[in-house]
Amino acid sequence: MVSDDNWMKDVGAAIRFWRILFLKVCGCSLVTGGLLILFDSGKILLSRLLSSGPLTSMPQPFLYYIAIGIISSGLIIVGIGIIGCWASCLHSYFLLTVYFLVIMAMLIVECAVYTVSWVWPHCIGLDLNKDELIKALQSNYGVPGQEQFTAAIDLTQAIFKCCGVVSANEYDTSLWRLQNLGPNKLSVPFTCCILNNVVEEQAYLNPNPNNATLCQALESTRHEGFRYKKGCIEPLEQWYKQQYVMFLVTGLVVVLVEFLVLLSIIFAFTKICRYRQATKLRNDRLRITYPKISENVYDARSTFRLGNDSYAGINNSFKKTYGLVDKT
Repeated sequence: MVSDDNWMKDVGAAIRFWRILFLKVCGCSLVTGGLLILFDSGKILLSRLLSSGPLTSMPQPFLYYIAIGIISSGLIIVGIGIIGCWASCLHSYFLLTVYFLVIMAMLIVECAVYTVSWVWPHCIGLDLNKDELIKALQSNYGVPGQEQFTAAIDLTQAIFKCCGVVSANEYDTSLWRLQNLGPNKLSVPFTCCILNNVVEEQAYLNPNPNNATLCQALESTRHEGFRYKKGCIEPLEQWYKQQYVMFLVTGLVVVLVEFLVLLSIIFAFTKICRYRQATKLRNDRLRITYPKISENVYDARSTFRLGNDSYAGINNSFKKTYGLVDKT
């Protein structure tokens, strides 16, 4: 029985160790990944172009809120893991039940979010629509109050070496061109030009064209070799697919880890139930009552113990047998 108890304790300790290890690794990984995304200003800025519908009016790009959500989820997972390990050590059904319900709720919510993001990404405004992006460029680029969108377009054109969404002709009918919002009546932004400082991380904020005059020329024969011709929609779509796949893979890993944690919780419930049943059985065996001894066995009557009268009778019989007479 002692060996069984020791085995159960070892198994329980191992389960608690691996459970908290899984949750801590998963939670810390999410926090680290969220911080990396949060401090990657270029990636967050590019995500401004992925938003559509009501998400375009948010003060920050969509990926910024995704990073905050990932960090929060990681911290919650680490905290829940510690609380769950503590509840398991206390053998508390109530705390383990709360722990189980919280993990289950998180698992359901995450599965719902990942399913919607996978099947219908446009339902949550996460979409890259070419026509809407062209309209947004023509109505928002260079317009006061749309500095974040303008920076996102400039960053896209600088790092992908492209111009416009489909072509540079989109700037001809844009508010930036029609209202002369650009400096010196430019035909295209400087980020459409081949830059000397293209290797710099902040080149989109301070572009240095190889030849600004020929880049701004209207004739295609003149700006040939000094301006990017291809549109940005294709490299932007490839970048979007890469981020999309990374998001789904990360979500799948988190869901699998939480599912394993749920299985460990169920095993912990079973272990606690068996432990309590074994403890009850052992206590029942120890509560055996022995009958009280009311009399001393050495005080009981025995045939070998004779009284005075019996002894006198035996003495007289012996005398008669052998003809003995008492002396007077």
